Amino acid sequence: MSELTLRFEEARLHVEGDADLVARERAAFLEHLGRLDRQSEKAGELLAVLLRAGRAPEKAEEPVSKKAEPEDQAEEKSATQDDLCGLRSINVGFVSPSQLKRAKAEGKLDHLLAQRDEIEVPLDTGGTVTVVCCYVSPTSARFVFKDCWDEGVMNDEATNKTGYFKSKGRKHVLEDIYPHIAAEWREIIVPRTFVETIEGERVEYSDPLWLPSATDVFGTPDGAWWNDGDDDFQLPVFTRERDRVKECGDKGTYFWWLRSVNASGTNIFCYVDTDGSASYSDAYSSSGFAPGFDFTCWAIPSTGTGW
Repeated sequence: MSELTLRFEEARLHVEGDADLVARERAAFLEHLGRLDRQSEKAGELLAVLLRAGRAPEKAEEPVSKKAEPEDQAEEKSATQDDLCGLRSINVGFVSPSQLKRAKAEGKLDHLLAQRDEIEVPLDTGGTVTVVCCYVSPTSARFVFKDCWDEGVMNDEATNKTGYFKSKGRKHVLEDIYPHIAAEWREIIVPRTFVETIEGERVEYSDPLWLPSATDVFGTPDGAWWNDGDDDFQLPVFTRERDRVKECGDKGTYFWWLRSVNASGTNIFCYVDTDGSASYSDAYSSSGFAPGFDFTCWAIPSTGTGW
């Protein structure tokens, strides 16, 4: 276990983990400082202009002389609040599993994270996958992949009779995607518990990585063709259609699977269409996989399988 703390003016990095993790975070932090250094001169000039423009007009003092001021200075002094436009900046920072665990233990996880925050989670391949914070409380958070990992079918045949529990899609998420998430991140994931009624029997199981349900994404509007007994609220980040749109590699905007079955059919699963609306398709159709996970610092129990 290695630990590194770096500080430069207001920027700070603290990371705990294996040597590879510390090296990656250190390199990313130094690259970030380099960008800030290149931008600092221009940013300082812009800030000075905004501060002068935003200051309430004061009574003009009698000029010492009548010498004309340069045109650009005259325009700058005449600026008022009405001339200013809204500016929303994207703050670039760093976070580690140890920081998340500490914030959770202190009941301050929602001070560290906010809805729509994006985290570049490292993979065992050396790359990263971007996840979006869809919900956060003082002691818990839920994340969903920003875009599709890949595409595939929910089942080889047109059936949903065995639910998500025994689907090929669930097996793909757990066996082909989850193992690639870096070990230090898998250690802070807590499995989410699901309940399904399959062929008249109640089945309860827990997965560390899972596909969102139709309720997670769309809530339970009138006329909904899904019935997710284990979910009871729509994740706040999915209230707008445009926030439900995802891409899949070089295919651009793409459909993506949900784990919910169509309550009135025996061969259909729900999915999100390319415009962010709800739809459904045969289980053997191909759509994207954009799974999610829950965060906690508790120990992870073993995961049951249904196939």
